[in-house]
Amino acid sequence: MDRRTFLQLSGGSAIAAAATHPPAIAQTDTPLLIEACSADGIPLDTDILRRLYFLDLEDDPLFNPPRQLETGQLRSQAPEVIPFAIALRRFPVPGFGEVTLYADNAGRGFTPADFPLNLNLAFARSRINRVQTAIDHWQTEGFAFTPTTLERIIQARALLAEAENTQERTTQCRLCNDSLVESLWAGEKVAIARAQQRIQTRGFRPEFQLGCSFFHHPQAGSEYDYWFQQLFTLATLPFYWRYFEPELGQTRYAERNAQVEWLQQAGITPKGHPLVWFHEAGIPTWLEDQPYEVVKSAMAQRATAVTAHFQSALPIYDVMNEGHGLSSANRLGYSAEQMIEMTRVAAEAAKAGYADVTRIVNSCCLWAENIAFDPEAHRSPFQYVKACLQADVPFEVIGLQLYYPHQDMFEIDRLLERFTQLGKPIHITEMAVSSNTGVDENSLLGETSGLWHAPWSEAVQADWVEQVYTLCYSKSAIEAVSWWDFSDAFIWYPFGGLLDENLMPKQAYRRLQGLVEHWRQLQSG
Repeated sequence: MDRRTFLQLSGGSAIAAAATHPPAIAQTDTPLLIEACSADGIPLDTDILRRLYFLDLEDDPLFNPPRQLETGQLRSQAPEVIPFAIALRRFPVPGFGEVTLYADNAGRGFTPADFPLNLNLAFARSRINRVQTAIDHWQTEGFAFTPTTLERIIQARALLAEAENTQERTTQCRLCNDSLVESLWAGEKVAIARAQQRIQTRGFRPEFQLGCSFFHHPQAGSEYDYWFQQLFTLATLPFYWRYFEPELGQTRYAERNAQVEWLQQAGITPKGHPLVWFHEAGIPTWLEDQPYEVVKSAMAQRATAVTAHFQSALPIYDVMNEGHGLSSANRLGYSAEQMIEMTRVAAEAAKAGYADVTRIVNSCCLWAENIAFDPEAHRSPFQYVKACLQADVPFEVIGLQLYYPHQDMFEIDRLLERFTQLGKPIHITEMAVSSNTGVDENSLLGETSGLWHAPWSEAVQADWVEQVYTLCYSKSAIEAVSWWDFSDAFIWYPFGGLLDENLMPKQAYRRLQGLVEHWRQLQSG
């Protein structure tokens, strides 16, 4: 069984299911009834149910059709594509965390005939199926899993069977939750075990780059520089156009020049972020009200000028950032076709300035939940990158931002595998989770979100770091991973630094150091 077939059977792209239920435009006006409760049997709060959305069987979200919410129930018109899957963001699963759950009817998807639907049972069934399908496939590839991990799936099945055999709602909800706890842990365990075995087999990867944002040199001082140099080989530098060229022709190269010079002396590769971004930070005030053709021309001139200025001293850029139609990153209201054209022009212009430039097309919001709730959204990042490839947009690397504490490691692994199918090298360009709960006064985002296993702490952050870096390092297509930001003293994501606000290493920094040292030792092993 090849990777594509595995993803189909595990819910990633169910062509086999399509043979049973061919995709079609929904023809029914009868509302679909979905019923759900919490782990203790209380009808699910509407604030949680509101986060439910539909997906096609390629894992791409569908815009939410008209629906009505009341405690414990959601009534919705059928989505535009049948069959479909269901997702619910940040569902509380006591014993595991707050996680996005998926129901795909064993990869076949749902039709209106499957409703009314008990969502608790559907989630428990689908998670078991996804994990069991992965285990079966990975075992045929030679990967081995501990009896303890395999026992968790057996226990998940037994708990689900009990849930299916009772009509008492409170008991049923508790059993579904208990089943999910077992299958969620089992999924993470098998994904990490496979990754560790891959790494052990393949050995050290000397070309792999470990990176981080490096915005605060030299003002952060020598401690910042010291700890950065001890760990990283790749440094992201800011090129936000609004601040880099606040007045036409008044470019601010001095600070970037100094940063690049220091990084060269330290033996660290600098990377520019971003050349083009249609967020407010990426649009100079003098360009905001200009026609599309004028913006395109100015953007091309900027991209060429920047890469020509630095040449080989700064060889890597996010040439287009978030070009998939996210509302906040499309302030000028461009169409999907215009965004593809802008991506092409940016990529060609960057190469015109420096022939050997490495061009990254960088995307955020990788699970694309925004599409379900935003009628202005264009398409998912996966669809956008596919469209760039189909249009022969020239670029070298797919960039992925991985800010997702509400996705478990098994689903993160599935998503990364999906992008590896596109045949390009991948950089994880941005990534963070918190090391504390509450409000971070230094952070631009403010309050911590998400719950992975336990409330965020230095230990939980370190566990997350170790697992997600292990997944990434195990995949040959992923050639670089960059954290964002380095220190809590200057931070975007709440408590998201690898250094604390006093510029001292957290547990996550030390854990990552240990991982790197372990990988290096594999070279001689």
